[in-house]
Amino acid sequence: MKKNKNFKNTGLGSGLSSLLGNEFEKKAIFSDSSVNDKFKMVPVEFIEPGPWQPRKTFDKSEIESLAKSIKKQGVIQPIILKSKENKKNEFFIIAGERRWRASQLAKIHEIPSIIRDDVEDEKIAELSLVENIQRSELNPIEEAEGYQSLINKYNYKQDDVAQAVGKSRSHIANIIRLLSLSELAKDCLIQNKLTIGQIRPLIGHSDCDHLLDIIVKNKLTSRQVEKLVKQGQAKSLKPKLQKEIDIVNLEKELLEITGIKVNINYDSNKNAGSISLDCKNLSEFNYIIKKIKS
Repeated sequence: MKKNKNFKNTGLGSGLSSLLGNEFEKKAIFSDSSVNDKFKMVPVEFIEPGPWQPRKTFDKSEIESLAKSIKKQGVIQPIILKSKENKKNEFFIIAGERRWRASQLAKIHEIPSIIRDDVEDEKIAELSLVENIQRSELNPIEEAEGYQSLINKYNYKQDDVAQAVGKSRSHIANIIRLLSLSELAKDCLIQNKLTIGQIRPLIGHSDCDHLLDIIVKNKLTSRQVEKLVKQGQAKSLKPKLQKEIDIVNLEKELLEITGIKVNINYDSNKNAGSISLDCKNLSEFNYIIKKIKS
């Protein structure tokens, strides 16, 4: 399905309000007498997330909290659905997946819904992405996948995406580039272990996962990561940065005993390593040799 070329004039940056209008907000808290023509109670088992939904991860504690509220107050705001093609009385979610998930947890069997079969899929995809971005509910990878979906499935250009979501074209391009990262790097973003600033210098780097290990273990800042990648210091920094505290303490102990700087390189995976002594003159060499022979 091709994108509607007139979408630029539809004001989609306002999110789902542009789809539902002001009437939706006025009737968020409703009674039976006022909603017969607007709302429909739909069994939760006849509903599933729409394929256009950019959000893939949900905070468990937030869903549990919402479920407790629904048990007490019911579902105050209806979810928005679209009928499945060739499947009667089955629906995809346009908006309200958190409410749908929480309702199941609260053991609510039906949920108030608005059916909008008049809206085309590409407009739903855009609105869903806009709504999630406005609420800051997407992690960077979900945001990138949402942009890429508009481009791949609905023939959007990056400029079109930028206008639709109210972001700069450079922002769209930079976020999409995150999809080229390794799965480990993506997971670090999804789990909030690292920020975009810390991850971005690794895009296109052949040694990405090794660098990730250094960055996470040593809590490097974005600037330090940039310097590490720019100067190609990964290999030279690895022994120093990854050295465990017990190895460092042993080096200090040997320095106190011998008076000579000792460097211990130990690979815990191989259970093997080496010890080197930094002798600055012949006397120090002779001292070490005597110690070994004695």
